[in-house]
Amino acid sequence: MKNKFKLFELAVLLTAIVFSFAACKNDTTPTPTTDPALNGTWESERVHSGTFGGVDYTNKTERMTISNGIKEDSITDVCNTKRESFTTEVIGTMKITLTHIWGKSISPSLEAKWYSQAELKKPAVLTVLESLSITADEVDEIFAESETAIYSISGNRLTVTWKSGTTEYYNRIH
Repeated sequence: MKNKFKLFELAVLLTAIVFSFAACKNDTTPTPTTDPALNGTWESERVHSGTFGGVDYTNKTERMTISNGIKEDSITDVCNTKRESFTTEVIGTMKITLTHIWGKSISPSLEAKWYSQAELKKPAVLTVLESLSITADEVDEIFAESETAIYSISGNRLTVTWKSGTTEYYNRIH
């Protein structure tokens, strides 16, 4: 009986050691997270002009609301435009991935709701998109891309420099 107890203790000890190696692996890959300093509503200093899909964007600015890894863009007094997820693996760098597009920002014929990639490829919606010369393959391309940007915050001003080299400035309004 004493040997069985020692064998049991040894098995428990080995299990604990194996578990500790698995749980405490030496992985230096940063865990995706979000910088809480980005949370809030930011208004772009850039003013839009023109129309798209029958929607007039003249003299309107872009707003983005960020909350714990979800970024929603809108054009002031017009409509929402897109919803994205983002991570900041390193403070000062963000990776943004499109998750939804606001229907009315594409066409007045679409519902005022968020559309995922799969929803935009449903036959009834795709018919509307094709009338705008947007194909199912183009929908896939839009959602497949992710953007990387460098950002900095100074007081209530956010500066974002996109991988393309374009720099945008935003002011915190909330």
